Amino acid sequence: MGLVDENRLLLGACTVIVLLSVANSIIQLENVASPRSVIYDRTFIAAMNKISEMVPKDAVLVVSTNAPFVTYFTGHDSRVPFGAFSKESLLHYMTEHHYDYLVVFEGRSQVEELQSLFSSNGTKDLEDRYELIESFRTDFSKIHLFRLRTFA
Repeated sequence: MGLVDENRLLLGACTVIVLLSVANSIIQLENVASPRSVIYDRTFIAAMNKISEMVPKDAVLVVSTNAPFVTYFTGHDSRVPFGAFSKESLLHYMTEHHYDYLVVFEGRSQVEELQSLFSSNGTKDLEDRYELIESFRTDFSKIHLFRLRTFA
């Protein structure tokens, strides 16, 4: 086998490795976000901008999901209420940390125990302790902005 044949064999092996790497990267990229993810939602940023305008600059947002996206596009710190498991424990979480604003992505929650509370029926149940400030329809979501009611 000559030097030219060995170089062709090596070049062919390198080409196969590169093609397999590219194919693997494409498959992994498709698993990063579903087609209905907020990164593909054309109206999500406008909703986040409106929320940012409606909430005081120093307020922390408690969110049902998508905390990094909410933080990035609103400029507000956001927290998923891990440890909350009911409407009462969510209320306790928010009052204990002095958080007044709740952003609910209807039907979605990173806290499995709060999934039903953040459903379309569950969000209606929130209105006895939370004031609904505004609801936003985006391409893939219905987002509710609530403020904790203060009772004198």
